[in-house]
Order: sequence, then C-alpha cells, then structure tokens
Amino acid sequence: MKFILKLTPFATSLMLLFLTSSPAFALDPILRDFHSVRAAGMGDVRYTTGLFEENLYANPAHSTDNPENLLELPQISVEASGASITAMNSLINSGSHGLSAFANNVGKPLSARLQLLFPGYYSRHFITDKWSFGLGMTMTAQTIAEVSQAASIDPTTFIAMGPAINLARRFLDDDRLSVGVTAHAEFRANAQSAFSVQEFLSGESVSDAIKGGNGLGYDFDLGTTFKPHWTLGGFKYELGFAINNILGGQYDNISHPISSWPGNPFQSYRSYNLGVSGTHDHVLFFRSVILAIEMTDMGNNVDGSLYRCLHLGGEAKWALFAARLGISQGYLTAGFGIDLKLLTINVATYAEELGLNPGVMEDRRYAAQLGFQI
Repeated sequence: MKFILKLTPFATSLMLLFLTSSPAFALDPILRDFHSVRAAGMGDVRYTTGLFEENLYANPAHSTDNPENLLELPQISVEASGASITAMNSLINSGSHGLSAFANNVGKPLSARLQLLFPGYYSRHFITDKWSFGLGMTMTAQTIAEVSQAASIDPTTFIAMGPAINLARRFLDDDRLSVGVTAHAEFRANAQSAFSVQEFLSGESVSDAIKGGNGLGYDFDLGTTFKPHWTLGGFKYELGFAINNILGGQYDNISHPISSWPGNPFQSYRSYNLGVSGTHDHVLFFRSVILAIEMTDMGNNVDGSLYRCLHLGGEAKWALFAARLGISQGYLTAGFGIDLKLLTINVATYAEELGLNPGVMEDRRYAAQLGFQI
C-alpha cells in the first residue's frame, strides 16, 4: 500500500482501473422527497417541530402550529458530502489527469443534493380560525454514489418534482387536537446503473448507462398532533403521529411519461412516524427552546435497524438567531439560522447512515439554505 501511495496520482488512478479484488459496498440510503436544512441541524426532528414547508413532507397536522401567514418566494437548498467536496476540488485542480480526483475517494460516499421550493403559501387561518392551509411546488435532484476499487461509479440518483397541498383542522378546547392531510402529485425519474470513472470523465455512453425508471403519480399523508395539559419542567408538550405515502409511494399510478426509461421510479415506501416535543418560553436569555425525540421513516427504512429511525434534538432562539443541536441515526448534528424577515439563512451539518445499521458507513454532509419570503 505504501508504494502505491508514492506513485503519481495518474499512475495510482490507472492501477485503480484494474484492481477488482474487492467489490463496492452496497449503499442502502433512505430517500426523501424533501429535506429541511433547519431540521437537519436539530437531529432531523420535524414531525412535532416542523414549520411551513416542513409540514408538507412530514406531519400534515402540524401546519396548525405555523405562527403566521407566509408567502415563500424561491427557497434554494444545497448539500454535499465531505468526500464530494474533496473530489470536486481535486477534479478542478487536477488538470488533464482527471482520474486522480477519485483516487483518494474509493469506497467513500459521494453525495450531493439540490432542492428548490417555489412558490410556497401558508395560511394559519383558512376560511375560519379552525382551519390551516398550505401549498408548495418543489424540485429535488439528489445523487448518492460510490467509487469502487474497480474504478466504477455506482450511483443512486433521482429527481422529483411536483406540488403538495395541505389542509388541517383544530379540535377540542384550546385547539389541543389537530388532524391534517397532504396530497402530493409528483414526477420522478431515477438512474442506478453503474459506469466507469473513465466513461464519466469522457462522457462515453454515460447517458445510456444512467437510464433507469420514471413515473407520474399521486399519494397522500395523514397526521395528527395532540397537546396534553402537562407542564413538567415548565415545558408545553406535543405528541405527533403521521403516515406518509399511504398508497405506497410508487408514484407511477398515472403514467410513465418517458417511454425510453422503462423501469419504475424509486419507491418511497409507506412510513410511520411518531414523536414528542416540549417547548419552553424564556429560558435564560433565549426567547424559546424546543426539544424533541422522534422515531421516523419506519417502513421506508427497508431491512434497516430501528436505530436508523431514531432522532433527537432541539433549537434555541435568541432575537433573529437560532442555534440547533441533535443526534440523527447515532450521529451528531449541528446548525444555525438567521431570520431577517424577508430573507432566511440556514446552515447545518449532519450525517446519513448508508448501511443498514448505525456505524456501518457515515455520510457526513454539509447543507445551506437561502429563502426569500413575504
């Protein structure tokens, strides 16, 4: 191994093309249509803490907790793994020896995500003060790839786009119970065929290799929240439960628009999600503190350990700033946000487990979100 590391990057890359003694590790990511940078920083809790667009893809009932009416203009999120950032930097600076950019990233997850929400509209009191309404149009493009020792790239890549419409109602005294539903219409396309690094850099046959499945369809989410009269420790508590993709999340029950991509799109399986959160106003110098623990993606975590479904974290707000910490799938998360009224900025780091059990393969990611709103 030492003598290989002493070779030039180009020679090392050529050797990687012929090393086939060890196969690539099979990636088993949990795929999501929408990912909130705010939630990512606080342990990916969102079913009892979500606000505005987060509720369109988590707990539909929690939209009754939106603090105000809001019109979201373009909201853009970008994410990348540490290995992706390193590989891209190497590729840009490697000159004609592009293969060397992947030499130090064999077996590491190369993941990236681009997400756009435009527009989004949320009404806290829709028609009457018992109802809440929301809608948003989203587009997501994500890839989770791995370079094998045989210098082939095995990608899990998909795009998804479409509208989500939410309706929720408050019940009981003090509006302690809420029930909500969200309808999704979505086009999906994905690629999962492996191709070589050489093909990727030269562009040869990659367009044919990546053709996978596509579909156009619809599905629904159903959720509820309940606020008991508990005040333990001065916190106000909330219980939440939701079922996402009630119809099974295949999203091909209308048509397959791209006839040259014959397969089915990636499926977001029906998932069951529950949790509890506590909110405390005026803690020390913080305006508010929220803490939560949730079990999410149960059912969409195919063959995976339940520990991949465990999330806990919180957020503390002070003036225009919010600080976030958490644990998601056994990995630490952190982030912060700035709310400038017409502009919001959120930054986070978190890790996604790509194996079936925590600790198998950590994909440490860095995310940023810029949103304009009225």
